[in-house]
Amino acid sequence: MATTTRRTTSNASAAAATPLVGRLARWRLQALLIGCVAMTVIIAVRLVDLQVLRSQELASKARLEIETPMLLAPRRGQITDANGTVLAMDVERQSLFAIPPQVPAERKAEIALLIAGLTGAPAEPILSALRSDRQWVRLARWLEPEVAAKVAELELPGLRLVYEPMRFYPQGMSAAQVVGALNLNGEGISGIEAYYDQLLRGTEGRVEGEFDPARNPIATSLSRTLPPQDGANLQLTIDPFIQQVAERELKQAVDEQNADGGTIIVLDPRTGAILAMASWPFFDPNRWQEYPPEVYGRNPAIGTVYEPGSTFKMFTASAALSSGAVTTTTTVDDPGWVVRYGRTLRNFDGAPRGPLTLAGMLYYSSNVAALQFNELTGPEAFYRTLTRFGFGQPTGVDLAGEESGIVNFYGGAGYNPLTFLINAYGQAISVTPLQLVQAAAAIANDGVMMQPYVVQRICRGNDCVQTQPQVAGKPIEPEVARAVREMLVEAANHYAPVIWGPRTGNWRDQWLVPGYRVGAKTGTASIPLPGGGYDPTYTIGSVLGIAPVDEPRFVVLVKIDRPKKDTLGVLTAIPVYYNVVDQLLRYAHVPPDRSLVSPGQP
Repeated sequence: MATTTRRTTSNASAAAATPLVGRLARWRLQALLIGCVAMTVIIAVRLVDLQVLRSQELASKARLEIETPMLLAPRRGQITDANGTVLAMDVERQSLFAIPPQVPAERKAEIALLIAGLTGAPAEPILSALRSDRQWVRLARWLEPEVAAKVAELELPGLRLVYEPMRFYPQGMSAAQVVGALNLNGEGISGIEAYYDQLLRGTEGRVEGEFDPARNPIATSLSRTLPPQDGANLQLTIDPFIQQVAERELKQAVDEQNADGGTIIVLDPRTGAILAMASWPFFDPNRWQEYPPEVYGRNPAIGTVYEPGSTFKMFTASAALSSGAVTTTTTVDDPGWVVRYGRTLRNFDGAPRGPLTLAGMLYYSSNVAALQFNELTGPEAFYRTLTRFGFGQPTGVDLAGEESGIVNFYGGAGYNPLTFLINAYGQAISVTPLQLVQAAAAIANDGVMMQPYVVQRICRGNDCVQTQPQVAGKPIEPEVARAVREMLVEAANHYAPVIWGPRTGNWRDQWLVPGYRVGAKTGTASIPLPGGGYDPTYTIGSVLGIAPVDEPRFVVLVKIDRPKKDTLGVLTAIPVYYNVVDQLLRYAHVPPDRSLVSPGQP
């Protein structure tokens, strides 16, 4: 009985366990079913979102992955001088790009170090670029040929060498302020490069089609190519010989005087063409980043204003004659100093000159005579003539960064009668060097002032447009211009002993440039201080002149900033003016007149 009882118990237990197992299995099935239903709902919602609600958006993104057009860079136009010598051009250099998804993750740090070692660039930005989720990224631009060759030899995965145009300036520093430079984005930042940026840049082309991640066209897809339009080529008015003379003479003067800087401009008064424009310090546009912004980004010949000093007296004389209140025989008395409006105004040396005509005022560079002639002229007539000469407004030259100058015109907020008087000898008035040259060119050109320009021809392929000289105004009558030119001849000869005295022992007036009648006016310009007043130590020495006077071919400005040995600047600027003009007249084959040679001169 005992045995039977145990069997019964065992069977009962087994029977009781069977329904429990079934219940557990059904629970699991129900949970699984619920999970499947939930997943189905989620997938269905997601599918509706992707396939219906966002279908167009996602399709567009997908197309962009393979259909983004590849841009084709145009070749930037060349810049040449008047003789066709290339001053700026594009050359092909290889740049290094990466396709980050194709670079193995375990090698990205190694590859970043390799590229950094070859290019000299920091490794961190390169590694960051390799780890980005972009499909195409530039690692280094414009590699030197030997560096590009080493990169190619490594055959690194996901890296590509692609040719890109790079701006190159074959003449280096020559005419750099005129030509200008490009930034790393290929945008002009100064000079011709900035002023004519859009014209030089051209128009991008594009390849439209389907591309793989390496930006290679997919052969089985249809594609369309719109070729780029290269930029226009520009030929300048800059004469390479005259530019070389200007740069050489300027550098020598700055070096000898330990000067802060300087400018030389040579302009053809008949057309307004700028034949040379040089300013120190020079810079190399191939390495513009190595220079301060004020050097590579500004052309002092048009972008820096200064008080012109006594060179301005030729315009004071022009205004006086134009007013009708003064003639070539009108005299004023120069006692050496006068008092006006509570201020003592004096000559540079305080010495009296006695009765002076306009010619005498220019010959002795008399401040006192100049202000008295201004009193006879009157402020209305004086400033009317200055306006006609273009002072206080840009010349409109085709160069970037031109300043307007500062003139306190009669009736304006800054005008006062004392300013009017000292304007007569070039103080309390600011001009750019080019403004001064353009105005002097009007005197040289019988009163007709031409628009200055530096681009003489624009070519797109074989289609060229020649710049036509433009008249900018007629500030004075021809007879006034001729009278002032004659006065400038005497003023030039008065300073000839600076050149010829040590050579001939003759310290009297003589021909400044033997064989030629040239006109010139010197100037010792005071330098305003930021807090008011003038620099008590240093000045700006300059000479502004016309050569030859009878049939003018050149207007020349020589400006030397803060010469340290010759603090008045005149003894520095006159020899530079002579050296430049003498070479220009020989270069232009202007025949000399043997009667215009003083004893002892060659």
